Amino acid sequence: MGVEPTYIAAWLLPVLIGGGIWAALRGPLREPGDIAATIGAGWLIGVFAAAACARAVASADTARTFALTWPWCVGIGAIAWGVAFLRSRGTSLRPLLAIRASSGAGRWLWWLALLLIVTRMLLIGDEASLRPVFPWDAWSAWSTKPKAWFLSGHAEPYVSMIEWLANPQLAVRTAAAWNYPELLAWVQLWFASAAGGWNEPLVDVAWCGALVAFALAAYGYWRALGLAPWLVMLLVYGLISLPLVDAHVALAGYADLWVAITLGFAVLAWTRWLAFRDPAQLALAVAVALALPAIKLEGTVWLAVFLAAVAFDLVPRWRWRFALVLGAIAVAGVLAVTSRSIHVGWNRIEIPSLGTFELAWHGVGGAMLESLFTLPNWHLLWYAVPVLLVLRRARLRTDRAARLLGLTLLIDFAFLFVLFFFTTASAWAQDFTSANRLILQLVPSVFVLAAVLLRPISAIETSRADRDKQPASPAPTVPA
Repeated sequence: MGVEPTYIAAWLLPVLIGGGIWAALRGPLREPGDIAATIGAGWLIGVFAAAACARAVASADTARTFALTWPWCVGIGAIAWGVAFLRSRGTSLRPLLAIRASSGAGRWLWWLALLLIVTRMLLIGDEASLRPVFPWDAWSAWSTKPKAWFLSGHAEPYVSMIEWLANPQLAVRTAAAWNYPELLAWVQLWFASAAGGWNEPLVDVAWCGALVAFALAAYGYWRALGLAPWLVMLLVYGLISLPLVDAHVALAGYADLWVAITLGFAVLAWTRWLAFRDPAQLALAVAVALALPAIKLEGTVWLAVFLAAVAFDLVPRWRWRFALVLGAIAVAGVLAVTSRSIHVGWNRIEIPSLGTFELAWHGVGGAMLESLFTLPNWHLLWYAVPVLLVLRRARLRTDRAARLLGLTLLIDFAFLFVLFFFTTASAWAQDFTSANRLILQLVPSVFVLAAVLLRPISAIETSRADRDKQPASPAPTVPA
């Protein structure tokens, strides 16, 4: 069965939009990895931009989402690539096309890893295209809104069951997951409308595209950090070959993979800021991270931790006092705004839409250890990460990028520890499902930290030299 030309265009247009935005921010492309980063990062940026445009212009005619949105995408992409071309005039493309390896063995490893990556992605992509949405939470929650909107022809708002029953005359809908974020729903509508119908296998392949895009972006960013090409390819293969990652692609429909790659890409861009002090990458990191709450509810937590780490890096002095004051103001503001809806006691926290969390110790350590170290979810990842941290412990003290990334991930995992061991969410750890899905959301960021720790000393010195070469801001002149 063939596919519509518009469906192919729906895959290419995100690269036009996001690739242009990334290239315009990057300026002249100098490294071989920049082509991969332009395509991978561009697709991720572009698919979210297309979804945002679709929500703005196609809410009243969702069946024609692609037809109504693509002119806006072309216009944005043309402007972005125009800016990128103006910034890159006179730059030679020859260095971009070279595949550099330190030795013959390194070159063979590069090609072998590439073959393994392509083979695996073709297999799991084919698996995703064989069936409709299959996982329970996928068809009962994440595909409910886009399917209803596509088949009805317009995007009606979703409300709680109580509000829906109390207002039968209003054009609203209800569902068990009525309050779930909707960015991913518009991504699905983008591909479904381009395919010419609600074809779930064709929509599901977008999960495979998301993983491939992150793999390309990671390759480009890690090459820019100075890692050898063969080592970068092995890291990419290590990420895309994790069983739980592959399961979320082959059995597409959950939002966890999109949270993982979005947070992972934000960390990638932030890493380039930490290494080279590129302001455009810092802005890109924050912009991408802001999409996290629009994908899944827990994205708000990861966004808060990420922004706190970014702020900690930017404040040159009095960091701890600043952080304490800012945290106190934030907590006070949240309590002032939500004091009527969030109830906090000595042993419980009640949050509407999320439920009531009893604060008490829950001994789920055995279940967590079994899930991380004995079940076939993660291969040897959680054996390798502690070993890498021990071997590179000196790097954590001397490399600011590694130290800040490690601190950010430590806070993220501390949150999960409190969630699993001190609240009734411990049941998620005992059923070996939800706990792994939350951990999955941090795994790409763990690989970013691993890449930073594996950087050669020469690459760190080069990045420091590049930062030192940046001209200082001119002192303001005082008018006579």
